[in-house]
Amino acid sequence: MKISGWMGDLWITPGGRIRMGETPEAALVREIGEETGLAGFQPGVEIWIRHATFIVDGQAQAEREQFYLVPSARFEPETSNLEPDERAVFREFRWWPIEEIARSKELFAPRRLGQLLLALRRDGPPPSPIETGE
Repeated sequence: MKISGWMGDLWITPGGRIRMGETPEAALVREIGEETGLAGFQPGVEIWIRHATFIVDGQAQAEREQFYLVPSARFEPETSNLEPDERAVFREFRWWPIEEIARSKELFAPRRLGQLLLALRRDGPPPSPIETGE
């Protein structure tokens, strides 16, 4: 999904913060449901981690992101469950061919998302999560 933030327009994967008492897998199911409308799926394996700094309310916050492989059939994403702060920055959804992501000049998080996806398709999930870089 494309959002507009402190860095300008940015393509991100669905996700968000883990709530108190929530497992990473439960947060994944909730966040994907809220941000795309997808339901009834099981979280796959954790494939990547990303350490990043975000600006929230003018303050830098360091975070550790976890990425999971969630295979799904193509579906029409919907935004009716976005929270107000998410709705304010949301710009669009788009299904991207992996090669197009790899060639694109657009900004993705993680920045090398295209290369990571090409490796994931070629090699399958890594035996343990790999660091994505910025």
